[in-house]
Amino acid sequence: MAISRAWAAEGLRSFSNRPRPVPTRFWVISLASIFVLALLFVGHTSDSLPSIPGLNKEPEKAQPPPPTPESNDPPKGPAKNYDPEEFDLDENGLKMWEPPHMDALVHGVHASDGVKRKPTYPLDPFPQTPMTSPVQDNRPRPWLGAVICSAWDIKRRMLIRYTWMKMFKDVPMDQRFVISNPGPDWRAVIQQENATFGDMIVLDHLHEDDFTANTVKTVEFYRWLSDKSPVKYEFVSKMDTDLWVNARAYWDRQLLPRLDVVKSADGNTVTGYKANVNHTTIGQFYYDNYHRTAFPHGAIYTVTWDIVNLLPKLQDKHHIIAGEDVTMAWLLIKGHQKVTMAILTQEEKFEFDHKDTRPGERTPWARKGTDVTSSWHAMYGSEILAIHQLKKDDDWLMVAECFDERGIKEMPPYPEKEPEDKGEKPGYPRPFWTQIPNDFWETDVDGTLLCNGIWKLEPGVGRDMKKKPEGE
Repeated sequence: MAISRAWAAEGLRSFSNRPRPVPTRFWVISLASIFVLALLFVGHTSDSLPSIPGLNKEPEKAQPPPPTPESNDPPKGPAKNYDPEEFDLDENGLKMWEPPHMDALVHGVHASDGVKRKPTYPLDPFPQTPMTSPVQDNRPRPWLGAVICSAWDIKRRMLIRYTWMKMFKDVPMDQRFVISNPGPDWRAVIQQENATFGDMIVLDHLHEDDFTANTVKTVEFYRWLSDKSPVKYEFVSKMDTDLWVNARAYWDRQLLPRLDVVKSADGNTVTGYKANVNHTTIGQFYYDNYHRTAFPHGAIYTVTWDIVNLLPKLQDKHHIIAGEDVTMAWLLIKGHQKVTMAILTQEEKFEFDHKDTRPGERTPWARKGTDVTSSWHAMYGSEILAIHQLKKDDDWLMVAECFDERGIKEMPPYPEKEPEDKGEKPGYPRPFWTQIPNDFWETDVDGTLLCNGIWKLEPGVGRDMKKKPEGE
């Protein structure tokens, strides 16, 4: 049965005594703003909070971030084309890849320059930050959904908490936000936020700045999980703050088929889950021509626990400093570690293009003639798993109204007569994986396609990212 009101407004109704219904945007944004102001007030009036046993373990010995590269910095500029004659071959005749010799570019900053930045505040150990009223729930949760965010982005965390995280609370997923150490001025604010929600992981050995967030933060988050997490998850998803995830469908279609259910002796109770795959990544394939590297797009990808354990060890050995997703690929290349790449299609995960929405309507649904094979489009159909580029609160809340706890609602019909479209038209750019050079592709010993020496497509999946029908 369809829900008659916006889901988020229903979830927040207890905060209002108004007799008439109000828009979803009013309640979610109002609550977020009030909570932000309250936290800031606490931060300016309280020097410390009570010390009680914490969610985040006290670090035994904080691992330092990777050291500064050697003085002979690699050359600046785009990576050179690979020369087929330069490759050594392994015993199976496959290329032995190495990362390009270059000074990686991270959001316009060269890695050799970024590591020379000077900290603006001390990295004091972050106090334990427990929930004041923890929720007792012993259901097995083999999936960790972690939103990588800035410590200062409180408002967006509130939007996420009261939309998809609350909507899909019954999905067997632990939900967390991952921040770096924001410094002593913000300590009380973050403590109070985590005491309220208990869903934050603080990497207190990292400064909260753009360069750190876009280079080593994901690998250092994996290190925290490997060393300190009380739970060893079967799958870990890394997500951006401007990404909406249809967690219900993601669990049903992408994770549950890759898990074996563990039951009690009498067979009546699910006691756990065990991954039936290893060294696997689920994501959308991406190619960066500047760095001449293929990798999963960073808005969302999911890895098995063995990759969580592996990447920090490879980082300790190779000290890669590059964009976070390029870093993942270069570490795997350095370690000669193949990873199965389970593909999310452009219909399942895409960049939200407001220009592709229906003319004359306030809706995230796509216009007639949309192209869901493009990496940029509006919402279409029932296959949607993740929507990226929802940076504006209004866009985020429009999308939220198209979902309920069961997943995506039915797409509304097109109007009989569309209004005249005077706005800018969508361009429908091609996916970045279409730019992967031919010489990046090989056939592995088991017959599957291998890209960049590390990314193994699943059996039957071709270079068009589509799985061939059985028998072909």
